[in-house]
Amino acid sequence: MNTEQIKRVFFDILSAAITWVIFFYYRKKILEKTNFEISDTLIYGTLGVSVLWFIIYTLSGTYVDVRRVSRLNELYRTIFQTIFGSILIFFFLIIDDIENYNNYTLYYEAILTLSSLHFLFTFFTRYTLTNSMVKKINNKEITFKTILIGTPKSILNTFNVFTNMKRSAGNEFIGYINTEDSKDIENLKIRNLGEIRNLENTISTYKIEEAILAFDDKNNYNITEIINTLIYNEIITKVTPNMMDVLSGKVKMQSFFNISLIQIEQIKMSVFQKVIKRLTDIIASITALTLLLPLLISIALVVKMTSKGPVFYTQKRIGYKKNYFNIIKFRSMHVNAEKNTPLLSSEHDKRITSFGKIMRRYRLDELPQFYNVLIGEMSIIGPRPEREFFAKQILLKAPHYKLIYKVKPGITSWGMVKFGYAENIDEMVARLKYDIIYLENLSLLNDFKVFLLTIFIVIQGRGK
Repeated sequence: MNTEQIKRVFFDILSAAITWVIFFYYRKKILEKTNFEISDTLIYGTLGVSVLWFIIYTLSGTYVDVRRVSRLNELYRTIFQTIFGSILIFFFLIIDDIENYNNYTLYYEAILTLSSLHFLFTFFTRYTLTNSMVKKINNKEITFKTILIGTPKSILNTFNVFTNMKRSAGNEFIGYINTEDSKDIENLKIRNLGEIRNLENTISTYKIEEAILAFDDKNNYNITEIINTLIYNEIITKVTPNMMDVLSGKVKMQSFFNISLIQIEQIKMSVFQKVIKRLTDIIASITALTLLLPLLISIALVVKMTSKGPVFYTQKRIGYKKNYFNIIKFRSMHVNAEKNTPLLSSEHDKRITSFGKIMRRYRLDELPQFYNVLIGEMSIIGPRPEREFFAKQILLKAPHYKLIYKVKPGITSWGMVKFGYAENIDEMVARLKYDIIYLENLSLLNDFKVFLLTIFIVIQGRGK
């Protein structure tokens, strides 16, 4: 944690503790008409509630990047967290303690008081810290390393607008990339960072945090490819409004005093959804490996009896953040099916055993991958991982393929549901569009939809 994060955590916990002590006093003196005293119940309750609030804030992503703050967003976030947390605390820690209240109005009064006190103390400290952070950004005490990408005229105009702003938006312009001819732009007082084809190296070398794209209406460059590269490298990407016609996906408008920019949404889940997804993966994989154990043993025996060779087949695949791992399957092909060059399977592939065809039809060969999920190499839902040999060929035709490395690969995916198994590189590229749609709409709800549709496909035997 950096200093700003520590300050936020400290004041959030302090606000939660003060709120709980005042609320405890209010309960004893006002609601219960008894004496207030510092007891073990108060001390342990204050500690427990403070920890609970810290967990809620952490799972909500409150401390992910405390430099990029907004007073309005802080208000919305504090309201939501206060309502959610107060209801949780009320039903789990308070309601049993005050069950003897004869008037239900007291229940409403208690929860309203708790939430009001918590919001007031928490938002006051957050507003103070946020206001301080905004001032530091406006005064250029805190900056974000930024690169300008686009055509010469648009880059120059955008830079001049930022330079002439009365208050800084926090952008420290490290340099620019001219996509037309890589030549220096006259009257531009920042460095030329070279050619666009070296964008990833430039990002790494100069530790770029933000990118602003500025293109004119006549631009013919592949802007989508630039955006995909920036998103893959987790660069906050903003574009000028006149570029909206070349963009697709989710965007949000941000105004910086006298300039408006559109921020491209990153491919990521909230911290809360990530935690729930991982917990779901662990619970589901343990449950599947336990309940399906008789089926797994039966399949293993049939594989062993119907063809020579090992029961399981492992293959090196590329996973999350381009890390390699060994995917596990029940062997559905004859031994040494690939002697030299890697080959994709086809519908009438003679390398597939008779029982292998049955397994593939109902996707039974994929069941051992619940172990990959359990140890964190895969997720139940996510783009299917490929071998490096085929991944390189896909990248040549579809550079945005690298975006799938932003998430863990899955046993099943939207691409598998809508397209199925691919028999060649062109089909892999065609299936990729469904995986990109999934990435642009990451959510637990969409994961659940993919899971249900996969169940239907398995039941109907529509796998290849």
